[in-house]
Amino acid sequence: MSVELKSALFDEPDAADASAPPKRFKFAATFVIDLVESLVFVAVVLPCWAVDFDRGLIMAPTFLIGVLILVSYAAKVLVVAHLDRHGGDARTYVKSSALVTDGPYAWSRNPTYALAMLQFLLWAALALYLLALGPWRWTLALAAIGLPALFFLVNDRVVMPTEEAMLRNLHPGEYDAYAARVRRWFGRKAG
Repeated sequence: MSVELKSALFDEPDAADASAPPKRFKFAATFVIDLVESLVFVAVVLPCWAVDFDRGLIMAPTFLIGVLILVSYAAKVLVVAHLDRHGGDARTYVKSSALVTDGPYAWSRNPTYALAMLQFLLWAALALYLLALGPWRWTLALAAIGLPALFFLVNDRVVMPTEEAMLRNLHPGEYDAYAARVRRWFGRKAG
């Protein structure tokens, strides 16, 4: 089951002309979701990490996970730059006039969401690692389990179907052919 988000708060879902500028500045829904969840992870995980670090419980794996989290953020910036070069803007829903299917989009119809999901799974791994090393903290457990699940469900069931409907409207036929080749989250389809 999926729901289309029909809200001018984030987009003009019925816009059919990619060359028309947005009516007003707006943030992509997933950008807002990503930012809020990232800030929640920072607020929950980093204070626990700092306490455990002071107690001598932090080992090299936490630094490795931290580096991988930063790499995932950097990769999202590169994906947004790739779309930007094709005339679109993933941050503000400026639609490119041509359907972008190369680069990271050849492997995922939503590479920024896939990278954000990876980043939240890495945050969850860090939270679970801290739970394994230190005292029980319900905030870490809730963040580790709840935030990645929430991100996946909201994006997979609301945000992505809304964007897919908009892309089908902008690129009739071409988007369906692309969707037949490339999965929503990651990977190419057989055949």
